[in-house]
Amino acid sequence: MKGGRRLVLEVVMTSGTDISAVYREFTDALTEVLAENAVGPARRGRLARARAAVKKHPNYSEHGYFLAVETAFEHWEAMQNAGR
Repeated sequence: MKGGRRLVLEVVMTSGTDISAVYREFTDALTEVLAENAVGPARRGRLARARAAVKKHPNYSEHGYFLAVETAFEHWEAMQNAGR
């Protein structure tokens, strides 16, 4: 999806999607940024959009957000260890 269509989809996802799916998208985006950072410039747009969706979701919690961040770092660490 390009441009505005993606934004519309994300707005719909934020209000009508289970918070776990929104956290999962954020976790995947953060993991991608962490992995790309190790080898080159990271695409941060996806991460910014996913973070905004998480923060705007009516079921957002700091605890869930921190768990999503922790999970992303665990995924990244596993990727680093697999590459050894």
